[in-house]
Amino acid sequence: MKIGTWNVRSLFWSGALKALHNESSNLHFNVVVLQETRLESGNQKFDNFALFHSGLESKKHKFGCSFYVSGEFLKYVKDFKIINERISCLRLKAKWFSCILINVHAPTNGKTEEIKYEFHNLLEKNINQIDGSDIKIILRDFNTKVGKESIYKPTIGNGSLNNETNNNGIKMI
Repeated sequence: MKIGTWNVRSLFWSGALKALHNESSNLHFNVVVLQETRLESGNQKFDNFALFHSGLESKKHKFGCSFYVSGEFLKYVKDFKIINERISCLRLKAKWFSCILINVHAPTNGKTEEIKYEFHNLLEKNINQIDGSDIKIILRDFNTKVGKESIYKPTIGNGSLNNETNNNGIKMI
């Protein structure tokens, strides 16, 4: 299984789905986890792929998390759960276990601490509700900057592009 993640900033423009499908096919992805799709909630099936969306009708063209699933991989999709416009889950069934892909688009660092606290609590609550025998994979845009501070090197290594860690980075670590 080959999985990718991509903050697309919007799929609400002409030709976006074709471009998404072309890129995903060229890279041979089975599933692509998408953030900021700006689409309404629902499922769309096409000839050779499907999209599962978590956008909300009350917030048209804002936020939204989606899963792109290639056609040959659709047989493994067992469930799609919308938590809100920033969190959704796709359950894939394998022979002896299930794998839950958790799609996350966290509030930006500039949002209030209350909004970020509510988001992280909701995420944690939903992760804790997943059966312990299921494999959980979080694929996300946490809107973080993780710096080169020595205290974080055991967790993130030496590959950071940022000098300083922001509050969202600390929460992610």
